[in-house]
Amino acid sequence: MKKLSASLLALALPLSLAAGHVSAQALTGCAAKKADVQTQLEQARAHGNKAQEAKLKIAQKQLETNCTDEGLRREREADIKKKQEKVDARKADLEKAQAKGKSKKIAQQEKKLKDAEDELKAAREKLNQ
Repeated sequence: MKKLSASLLALALPLSLAAGHVSAQALTGCAAKKADVQTQLEQARAHGNKAQEAKLKIAQKQLETNCTDEGLRREREADIKKKQEKVDARKADLEKAQAKGKSKKIAQQEKKLKDAEDELKAAREKLNQ
């Protein structure tokens, strides 16, 4: 019987954590951030990590006080604008390298451009979270 209850507990814990994770993903904006902090707080408590728990409680209070969906959206839009400017600069750098015709420099600039485009894509995806 003890073996069965241990097995059930071992199965139930990951399922309950996964269920919490799925519901947090369905949330957006400040609600998603709050749910994420709450999940991390529960994990810190479960592992007896008092320092992490204290930091997360502070983060939770700050979210309650300061987080608004509109403010979060403005921050994310500003981040997208910044990332787009970086992509534009990397494109210009690539064009300069191509004009010089140095294949090593071109390859470096292509990699930098791809990295900047990946960052921009991630920022755009984050906008809708």
